[in-house]
Amino acid sequence: MPDGVIDQIKQKLDVLEVLGDYIKLAKAGRSYKARCPFHAEKSASFMVSPERQIWHCFGCGLGGDIFGFVMKIEGVEFGDALRLLARRAGVVLKKQDPQIQSQKKRLYEICELAAKFFETQLHKTAAGQKAYHYLTERGLKAGIIKEWRLGWAHDNWRALYEFLKSRGYKDEENEQAGLIIKRETDYNSPKTPKAELSSGLKLRGGERSEGALSHYYDRFRSRIIFPIFDSQGQIIAFGGRIFGEAAKKDEMAKYLNSPQTPLYDKSSVLYGLHKAKNEIRIKNQCVIVEGYMDLIMSHQAGVFNVVASSGTALTAGHLNIIGRYTKNLFMAFDSDEAGNIATRRSIDLALRRDFDVKVIIMEEKDPADIIKKDSAEWRKVIDQAQGIMDFYFVYAFAKHDVKSAEGKREIRKILLTAIKSLASQTEQGEWLGELARRLRVNEKDLTADMKKIKLEEAPERNDEPGGALPETMTAKSRLEWLEERFLGLCLSHPHYFSKEIASEVNFCDKELAQIFQELKKMIGKKKDEKALNKLRQSLKPELKTRIDYISFQLEQHERDEKDIIKEIKTCVPELKILRFKKDLLSLNFDIKDAQEVKDKNKLNKLLKKFNQLSAELTKINI
Repeated sequence: MPDGVIDQIKQKLDVLEVLGDYIKLAKAGRSYKARCPFHAEKSASFMVSPERQIWHCFGCGLGGDIFGFVMKIEGVEFGDALRLLARRAGVVLKKQDPQIQSQKKRLYEICELAAKFFETQLHKTAAGQKAYHYLTERGLKAGIIKEWRLGWAHDNWRALYEFLKSRGYKDEENEQAGLIIKRETDYNSPKTPKAELSSGLKLRGGERSEGALSHYYDRFRSRIIFPIFDSQGQIIAFGGRIFGEAAKKDEMAKYLNSPQTPLYDKSSVLYGLHKAKNEIRIKNQCVIVEGYMDLIMSHQAGVFNVVASSGTALTAGHLNIIGRYTKNLFMAFDSDEAGNIATRRSIDLALRRDFDVKVIIMEEKDPADIIKKDSAEWRKVIDQAQGIMDFYFVYAFAKHDVKSAEGKREIRKILLTAIKSLASQTEQGEWLGELARRLRVNEKDLTADMKKIKLEEAPERNDEPGGALPETMTAKSRLEWLEERFLGLCLSHPHYFSKEIASEVNFCDKELAQIFQELKKMIGKKKDEKALNKLRQSLKPELKTRIDYISFQLEQHERDEKDIIKEIKTCVPELKILRFKKDLLSLNFDIKDAQEVKDKNKLNKLLKKFNQLSAELTKINI
């Protein structure tokens, strides 16, 4: 994408306006501050500079422009962030020729078109009206059905297939979108054995269908359709609930979801996230429900910080996404489900990632039933959610007899696994003490038993939207910090920069050394704002960004002129000392290596150099 388009978007969108839609910004001098949305923090270290149109978190080290922020917060690639911001800015991106459009863009179009087809089937056909009536009986209102774009897939083998084909989409594309299925046997081939042809006609519970003879057929038939959205609200897949005559056949699955596609990976997509993410961030809690109806009914009831796992256990990918918005998880399931292995794995996975997990206890079967009876009750049970360890203790001691040896063994198995999953060792110790007291056993024995437990590791994924966020930035060494600080002072106050200072300082950081070299060329010349801007423009993009961040950091701690002069003078000798210490440390390792291989010549040279540096170090005064 040409830089002109990016610059055009940046000119039309202010960084405060874009970021302000996601986080609450407060004025702080020339900048704005907020709590970082990318890592847990109590005090605000996330800063935004309206002058430079950049943001930077001094806690975790992340930073960038509006494109970088949208990519991180939405979990999307650059192209998606570009399209999102272009729409917001009113900038028209040139359309590509259909023959060279990207695969993903074509698949998005197919999914959108299929959703419109299913919506029409729901509202405009007799069978669809029956499905619509069923949805209203379940408690959904007309507005919410329209908002979530629910639809109906007719009991027809090729209805959607024919529709998409008539719009110019290829069979291979429609199959890639997960909407049609290619039959392994081509029943139109004259080489197909008669026995196989006969069995091919007996589909869906023995029902004969001429449409079934086609090479392709629709994946979704006789189902109420729930479009599945990505974090930006684009349709990427579908879920279908069986309805009508087909529902009476035992071999038909109640729910059917799209398969894995280039757009859809169920292990990294949470249903409803596109509508819930801002509310999750604001409330600092995410409620997890299981089904589509649970989620939609919750939104209808005015509880918006809810996403659905769509019948699958929470994965590392799901937790990485939720972790961008909150570390507080509220999980809704009935007491019978607590022992479910998949549920236990999800909870353990969340605990190991330092999530604060609570359990919403429900007497009804699911949230949709609670809300249909009384929407206020749903809010009430969320507010009364139990801490996960409290829940596990109640569950384990209620399910098993603590007086029997077998009961104690089962209780230990449940609770020791849960305790070991806790990220905090302090918390582990507290709960081990509680378990020892309740079981009347020695805490040391429980600790020994817990060490033997191997937690099942869920595979990490790096291909989910946005991937996992980087770990918190490693703390800078004093030398690294001081080099940045010194260069920032020289750039911000160039009139204090002289030949004497330039000759005294050598940078270890290669990028900073490059910038310093360019700055040295300005000695003796006019060092005004224009000259500094010219210097900045002459640098490579990555060095410009580095300058921006260094200057931005200095702005957070403005000082008077006397302090600045004093700090620059103090930085020079300290930088020399730290540089010498770094070199001496490196020499120390080289000396040990030379001693091990008994290389006397090399050892003598290294010792001589070591002594020279040590002598020079003692001459430096601060």
